[in-house]
Amino acid sequence: MIESLLPLLLVLAGFYVWQNALRARELARIFSRDLCSQARVQLLDQTVALQRLKLVRVAGRGLLLRRDYSFEFSVDGRDRHRGSLSILDGSVLVHNLALPAAALAESASNVVMLPLPPDATRH
Repeated sequence: MIESLLPLLLVLAGFYVWQNALRARELARIFSRDLCSQARVQLLDQTVALQRLKLVRVAGRGLLLRRDYSFEFSVDGRDRHRGSLSILDGSVLVHNLALPAAALAESASNVVMLPLPPDATRH
């Protein structure tokens, strides 16, 4: 009897692992989008990539799966920078949005200077 249920149990376990991975990736995408909006930068490609899976021991909770994701963002639409975040049990453990100092100075202003057409008269 157990031998006939084993394939079904393996398929159900595989489906659970797959759904859990999809849920975690979607959560990482939401977190990265929120991090980018707080830093006033643009999340590129609207996606994250899984970099590493690691089992970590948490006191009082046992072994949990830590997922490390990377993503790319841009300050002005012409550059690309790499960010990362680690998720442990549905919450952000650590994140990194390393920006060069020049990019930080440029992103501090919300004013966009537009060139005037050559025939425009100034008042």
